[in-house]
Amino acid sequence: MIIDKVGYIENGFYALGHPSVPVCLMDGEFPALFDAGFVGLSELYIRAVKEVLGERSPTYLFITHAHWDHIGSAGIFKETWPEMKIVASRETREILSRPGVLDRVVALNRRALEALREWGVTPFYEGPFVPFKIDEVFAPSKAYAVADDITVEWFASPGHTRDFTVYWIPEKKILIASEAVGCDDVPEFLVDYDTYVGDIKKFMAFEPRVLCAGHLLVLTGKDAGEYLSRSLETAETYRRFVEERLERGESVEEIVARIKRAEWDKKAFPKQPLEAYLINTRQRVITLRERWKEEGPPLNI
Repeated sequence: MIIDKVGYIENGFYALGHPSVPVCLMDGEFPALFDAGFVGLSELYIRAVKEVLGERSPTYLFITHAHWDHIGSAGIFKETWPEMKIVASRETREILSRPGVLDRVVALNRRALEALREWGVTPFYEGPFVPFKIDEVFAPSKAYAVADDITVEWFASPGHTRDFTVYWIPEKKILIASEAVGCDDVPEFLVDYDTYVGDIKKFMAFEPRVLCAGHLLVLTGKDAGEYLSRSLETAETYRRFVEERLERGESVEEIVARIKRAEWDKKAFPKQPLEAYLINTRQRVITLRERWKEEGPPLNI
């Protein structure tokens, strides 16, 4: 099944808030949230989580990576549920400690308010981003109990970003992969194409029952596997497209403009805010250019 709405998915698992930027919840004795979306959607997330948990607090908030649209409400969640532990990779903690990173997170979340208006979201929160600390970084091979029979395992997946973490709930066959498996038919290898492709192949072998793609969709059953296969094909097609234009001598900016016309311009709302889309598209092209330089253009034999 392809699920493009928020709410209950199955086996105590939920996608909550807004389908374009959901927060996932695995309910149990020790409930776990996954990612924290936009600042502007914080009230929507909190209300939805409380509808499921009532007066119970989430035990964990697991962060996939330090991008602005995945950590926006984390500080507000912590204010709401002080006992909740924010867990992420050591690399995520290091990124969030860098000067200027939080300035960008604040700026992009502020600009996202215009996107929320365009999407017709009401009401939305117009308050500021609240800085937060990572309470715990992952220890090797450590799993987290949500219940006696439900555990959350984590995997480093440094293809989209260097700090990216994917979460796997083996007892329910739920994979919270977000951009590690692409987004809205756009491949998301910002830093390492080969790692990104290799991890998708690894995730296919898991045969997930539920796949949370991070934005827009949750997929179940055979549609989860088909999405992974399509994500692999999309990445390879994107790579060939960029390499062909590099061989013709086109610049990064020329290639980015081509891709924007073919991708972003044709998408209907809701879609990624333009500034964030251009930042990511430019980085994808640069990543492929550096890979192409290392391998060298093909010989015409």
